[in-house]
Amino acid sequence: MIRFISLDMDGTLVNSTFVDKVWMEGIPALYGEKNGLEYSAAKEFVVSEYMKVGSDHLEWYDLLYWINKLGLDVGKDELLEMYEDEIETFPEVAEVLDLLSGNYELVVTSNAAREFIDMELEGLSDYFTETFSATSDFREVKKSPLLYGAVCRELKARPFEVLHIGDHYSYDYESPLQAGLDAIFLDRKGLRCGREVVGDLREALELISTIA
Repeated sequence: MIRFISLDMDGTLVNSTFVDKVWMEGIPALYGEKNGLEYSAAKEFVVSEYMKVGSDHLEWYDLLYWINKLGLDVGKDELLEMYEDEIETFPEVAEVLDLLSGNYELVVTSNAAREFIDMELEGLSDYFTETFSATSDFREVKKSPLLYGAVCRELKARPFEVLHIGDHYSYDYESPLQAGLDAIFLDRKGLRCGREVVGDLREALELISTIA
Protein backbone atom coordinates (compact mmCIF):
# COMPACT_ATOMS: atom_id res chain seq x y z
CA MET A 1 0.00 0.00 0.00
CA ILE A 2 1.43 3.39 -0.99
CA ARG A 3 1.74 5.85 1.91
CA PHE A 4 4.10 8.43 0.45
CA ILE A 5 4.18 10.23 -2.88
CA SER A 6 7.62 11.63 -3.69
CA LEU A 7 7.90 14.29 -6.38
CA ASP A 8 10.84 15.72 -8.26
CA MET A 9 10.93 19.50 -8.45
CA ASP A 10 12.37 21.12 -11.60
CA GLY A 11 10.44 19.94 -14.64
CA THR A 12 7.84 18.27 -12.42
CA LEU A 13 6.43 20.90 -10.06
CA VAL A 14 8.07 24.02 -11.49
CA ASN A 15 9.57 24.85 -14.85
CA SER A 16 13.32 25.35 -15.22
CA THR A 17 13.30 29.08 -16.00
CA PHE A 18 14.34 30.21 -12.51
CA VAL A 19 17.24 27.77 -12.28
CA ASP A 20 18.39 28.50 -15.83
CA LYS A 21 18.31 32.25 -15.22
CA VAL A 22 20.41 32.01 -12.06
CA TRP A 23 23.11 29.83 -13.62
CA MET A 24 23.11 31.01 -17.23
CA GLU A 25 22.20 34.68 -16.88
CA GLY A 26 22.80 35.90 -13.34
CA ILE A 27 26.27 34.51 -12.72
CA PRO A 28 27.65 35.37 -16.19
CA ALA A 29 26.19 38.91 -16.01
CA LEU A 30 27.75 39.56 -12.61
CA TYR A 31 31.07 38.12 -13.76
CA GLY A 32 30.99 40.34 -16.86
CA GLU A 33 30.22 43.45 -14.82
CA LYS A 34 33.08 42.74 -12.44
CA ASN A 35 35.61 42.06 -15.19
CA GLY A 36 34.51 44.50 -17.88
CA LEU A 37 33.32 41.82 -20.30
CA GLU A 38 30.38 41.76 -22.67
CA TYR A 39 27.68 39.37 -21.52
CA SER A 40 28.31 36.88 -24.36
CA ALA A 41 32.03 36.66 -23.57
CA ALA A 42 31.35 36.38 -19.83
CA LYS A 43 28.80 33.62 -20.40
CA GLU A 44 31.19 31.68 -22.63
CA PHE A 45 33.87 31.85 -19.95
CA VAL A 46 31.56 30.94 -17.07
CA VAL A 47 30.05 27.97 -18.93
CA SER A 48 33.57 26.73 -19.74
CA GLU A 49 34.36 26.86 -16.02
CA TYR A 50 31.19 24.90 -15.25
CA MET A 51 32.21 22.24 -17.76
CA LYS A 52 35.69 21.91 -16.26
CA VAL A 53 34.05 20.82 -12.99
CA GLY A 54 31.27 18.72 -14.54
CA SER A 55 28.00 17.43 -13.15
CA ASP A 56 29.65 14.42 -11.48
CA HIS A 57 31.09 16.68 -8.78
CA LEU A 58 29.20 18.33 -5.93
CA GLU A 59 30.75 21.70 -6.72
CA TRP A 60 28.69 21.80 -9.93
CA TYR A 61 25.54 22.29 -7.81
CA ASP A 62 27.05 24.57 -5.15
CA LEU A 63 26.08 28.20 -5.72
CA LEU A 64 28.39 29.53 -3.02
CA TYR A 65 31.33 27.65 -4.55
CA TRP A 66 30.79 29.45 -7.87
CA ILE A 67 30.28 32.85 -6.25
CA ASN A 68 33.60 32.46 -4.46
CA LYS A 69 35.46 30.87 -7.37
CA LEU A 70 34.44 33.64 -9.77
CA GLY A 71 34.94 36.39 -7.20
CA LEU A 72 31.40 37.74 -7.45
CA ASP A 73 30.27 40.57 -5.20
CA VAL A 74 26.91 39.05 -4.34
CA GLY A 75 25.43 36.93 -1.58
CA LYS A 76 23.82 33.59 -2.35
CA ASP A 77 20.38 34.69 -1.20
CA GLU A 78 20.69 38.00 -3.02
CA LEU A 79 21.48 36.22 -6.28
CA LEU A 80 18.49 33.90 -5.93
CA GLU A 81 16.18 36.79 -5.07
CA MET A 82 17.18 38.57 -8.28
CA TYR A 83 15.26 35.90 -10.23
CA GLU A 84 12.58 34.93 -7.71
CA ASP A 85 9.86 36.31 -9.99
CA GLU A 86 10.82 33.72 -12.63
CA ILE A 87 9.59 30.82 -10.47
CA GLU A 88 6.53 29.32 -12.14
CA THR A 89 4.65 26.18 -11.20
CA PHE A 90 2.98 24.10 -13.87
CA PRO A 91 -0.76 24.86 -14.21
CA GLU A 92 -2.09 21.65 -12.71
CA VAL A 93 0.26 21.44 -9.73
CA ALA A 94 -1.78 23.11 -6.96
CA GLU A 95 -4.94 21.19 -7.88
CA VAL A 96 -3.16 17.84 -7.96
CA LEU A 97 -1.23 18.42 -4.74
CA ASP A 98 -4.46 19.41 -3.03
CA LEU A 99 -6.07 16.13 -4.05
CA LEU A 100 -3.03 13.94 -3.32
CA SER A 101 -2.40 15.45 0.11
CA GLY A 102 -5.78 14.22 1.27
CA ASN A 103 -4.69 10.60 0.91
CA TYR A 104 -0.89 10.50 1.02
CA GLU A 105 2.05 12.15 2.70
CA LEU A 106 3.86 14.21 0.08
CA VAL A 107 7.62 14.74 -0.08
CA VAL A 108 10.01 16.32 -2.56
CA THR A 109 13.10 14.40 -3.71
CA SER A 110 15.23 16.65 -5.89
CA ASN A 111 18.77 16.83 -7.18
CA ALA A 112 18.74 20.60 -6.66
CA ALA A 113 20.61 22.23 -3.81
CA ARG A 114 18.64 23.08 -0.68
CA GLU A 115 18.53 26.84 -1.33
CA PHE A 116 16.84 26.30 -4.70
CA ILE A 117 14.30 23.86 -3.24
CA ASP A 118 13.36 26.19 -0.40
CA MET A 119 12.80 29.15 -2.69
CA GLU A 120 10.98 27.30 -5.47
CA LEU A 121 8.61 25.59 -3.05
CA GLU A 122 7.81 28.69 -1.02
CA GLY A 123 4.19 28.78 -2.17
CA LEU A 124 3.77 25.00 -2.04
CA SER A 125 5.61 24.06 1.14
CA ASP A 126 2.45 23.41 3.17
CA TYR A 127 1.71 20.37 0.99
CA PHE A 128 4.96 18.60 1.88
CA THR A 129 5.99 16.88 5.09
CA GLU A 130 9.64 16.51 3.99
CA THR A 131 11.96 17.81 1.30
CA PHE A 132 15.13 15.98 0.32
CA SER A 133 18.07 17.38 -1.64
CA ALA A 134 20.37 14.74 -3.12
CA THR A 135 23.29 17.16 -3.17
CA SER A 136 22.74 19.10 0.07
CA ASP A 137 21.31 16.39 2.34
CA PHE A 138 22.98 13.22 1.07
CA ARG A 139 26.08 14.58 -0.73
CA GLU A 140 25.08 12.64 -3.83
CA VAL A 141 25.35 14.12 -7.32
CA LYS A 142 22.68 11.87 -8.85
CA LYS A 143 19.44 10.31 -7.65
CA SER A 144 20.68 6.72 -7.47
CA PRO A 145 18.87 3.66 -6.09
CA LEU A 146 20.95 4.10 -2.92
CA LEU A 147 19.60 7.62 -2.50
CA TYR A 148 16.01 6.42 -2.75
CA GLY A 149 16.82 3.79 -0.14
CA ALA A 150 18.10 6.54 2.13
CA VAL A 151 14.94 8.57 1.56
CA CYS A 152 12.84 5.56 2.57
CA ARG A 153 14.87 5.18 5.76
CA GLU A 154 14.35 8.85 6.57
CA LEU A 155 10.62 8.39 6.06
CA LYS A 156 10.62 5.14 8.06
CA ALA A 157 8.89 3.56 5.08
CA ARG A 158 9.39 0.36 3.15
CA PRO A 159 10.23 0.95 -0.51
CA PHE A 160 6.90 -0.41 -1.79
CA GLU A 161 5.14 2.20 0.37
CA VAL A 162 6.68 5.05 -1.66
CA LEU A 163 5.88 6.14 -5.21
CA HIS A 164 8.11 8.66 -6.99
CA ILE A 165 7.15 10.93 -9.89
CA GLY A 166 9.66 12.87 -11.97
CA ASP A 167 10.73 13.93 -15.43
CA HIS A 168 14.19 12.32 -15.77
CA TYR A 169 13.87 8.78 -17.12
CA SER A 170 16.98 7.41 -15.41
CA TYR A 171 17.02 9.30 -12.11
CA ASP A 172 13.25 9.65 -11.56
CA TYR A 173 12.01 6.39 -13.04
CA GLU A 174 14.65 3.69 -13.39
CA SER A 175 16.50 4.47 -10.14
CA PRO A 176 13.45 4.36 -7.85
CA LEU A 177 12.25 1.16 -9.51
CA GLN A 178 15.66 -0.41 -8.88
CA ALA A 179 15.35 0.61 -5.23
CA GLY A 180 11.99 -1.16 -4.95
CA LEU A 181 9.74 1.90 -5.12
CA ASP A 182 6.87 2.40 -7.51
CA ALA A 183 7.55 5.12 -10.08
CA ILE A 184 5.82 7.19 -12.74
CA PHE A 185 7.72 8.90 -15.52
CA LEU A 186 6.46 12.41 -16.25
CA ASP A 187 7.08 13.14 -19.93
CA ARG A 188 5.79 16.64 -20.60
CA LYS A 189 7.37 16.58 -24.08
CA GLY A 190 5.48 13.46 -25.16
CA LEU A 191 8.56 11.57 -26.33
CA ARG A 192 7.85 8.25 -24.60
CA CYS A 193 4.88 5.99 -24.19
CA GLY A 194 3.96 3.21 -21.80
CA ARG A 195 1.69 2.35 -18.93
CA GLU A 196 3.74 4.28 -16.36
CA VAL A 197 4.35 7.33 -18.59
CA VAL A 198 2.16 10.42 -18.16
CA GLY A 199 2.04 13.82 -19.84
CA ASP A 200 1.19 15.88 -16.76
CA LEU A 201 0.40 15.47 -13.09
CA ARG A 202 -3.35 15.14 -13.69
CA GLU A 203 -2.62 11.97 -15.66
CA ALA A 204 -0.33 10.85 -12.83
CA LEU A 205 -3.20 11.34 -10.37
CA GLU A 206 -5.44 9.12 -12.48
CA LEU A 207 -2.75 6.45 -12.73
CA ILE A 208 -2.04 6.49 -9.00
CA SER A 209 -5.71 5.73 -8.35
CA THR A 210 -5.31 2.46 -10.30
CA ILE A 211 -2.08 1.25 -8.66
CA ALA A 212 -2.13 2.57 -5.09
